[in-house]
Amino acid sequence: MIVSSASGLTFWGMVGTLGPLAAAGSIIGVLPHYLKVLVLLIGPLFVPFGNFFMGLLTDRLGRKKIFLMTMIIYGVGIVVISLSYTFIPLIIGLMLAEFGVGGEEIPSLSLVSEDSPVSQRAMWLTIISDFDNIGSALIAGLFVIIVNSFMDRIILLSAASALIIIMVLSRISLPESYKWQESRGQKEKSEITKKSLYIDTAGVNIKRPAYRLSLFVLMAMAISQYTTFGLMAYVIGPYEFPGARTDDMIIFVALVGASVAGFIAAPLISRGRKKYTMYSFGTGFLSTVLIFILIPFLHDTLIFYPLLFLNMMMSEFAWASRTTLEPELAPTRIRGTFIGTVRLAPMIVYPLLVIATSTMPLTDFIALNMGLWLLGFAGAMVWHHYGIETKNVNIDYSEN
Repeated sequence: MIVSSASGLTFWGMVGTLGPLAAAGSIIGVLPHYLKVLVLLIGPLFVPFGNFFMGLLTDRLGRKKIFLMTMIIYGVGIVVISLSYTFIPLIIGLMLAEFGVGGEEIPSLSLVSEDSPVSQRAMWLTIISDFDNIGSALIAGLFVIIVNSFMDRIILLSAASALIIIMVLSRISLPESYKWQESRGQKEKSEITKKSLYIDTAGVNIKRPAYRLSLFVLMAMAISQYTTFGLMAYVIGPYEFPGARTDDMIIFVALVGASVAGFIAAPLISRGRKKYTMYSFGTGFLSTVLIFILIPFLHDTLIFYPLLFLNMMMSEFAWASRTTLEPELAPTRIRGTFIGTVRLAPMIVYPLLVIATSTMPLTDFIALNMGLWLLGFAGAMVWHHYGIETKNVNIDYSEN
């Protein structure tokens, strides 16, 4: 389960970074500004479609079946991207790949949250999600080192092929979620799966969370974290720092910062969700305030890169809150649908911001990021006051 989910999210990181790399001119050459905007919009438009559609299906068909479907879709997309030398094939490949990886995330988070031991649930959700950043950092780093277009394609195909082989081997023997089986009335199968996983307890039974409060707070935090991450890691380069090599380096630095932070966040969030979430969004807001103060110096990369690294670490801390709370705050029977619905909000807002910031001066760009971080911090404070603590909780909620 861990290998399968981690390799899938590594793939998502690679695919999610290919659009910005293409916008920076690293795949089919330098693009005019309006095509840069279009390429940057592919992910924000097709990932939520995959998220929501596959989220619905994962509640109906099971986590494992969707894993196999999405793997085929984004595998084909990667091949098309690797063979693209003109704009239209590149766009088609990105559409397929982004839809596939978007659909993969929901069953992955659902399965890990349902089949992990309760005490380790937050740790594994955080570490597995961090492989998204690791995949992005790896592909961005390779594009920084290797500037030959043909070799970039060979490396992309080789990395994708290796990951697909790992995923096929791991997913053949992957157990279905025992909680999902139980929610669908498959009691005997559920018990057999549960015994094979050595799950000693389902967790502490508590009163079910207030779904309306959970939905709106999570949407606020999701809009905050998702949009600020994308704007600072992927969008600021092509818009504010023209030049393929500089843009690739910005993406690489951002993703290394996020990757490192994931392993720090895992033990911290395991101690409890409420305080951790409030501190994560609070420090993220403060790190963006620091960047705003130093705007006159940001075009000096020796100043900008460390600030970006720090900001992306804070973004990863906030991302850990989201990826843990989203599956923990819905019952098994609607978990995929709930996560997909939450994630529609930031993925609708983000493409609008990509368009809005395309002509925005740097001062306004950073000020917008400050406002978005403040939205997430406000949501985290509301959750800290009114929400429930989900550490060691039975997230089925079927008997509560």
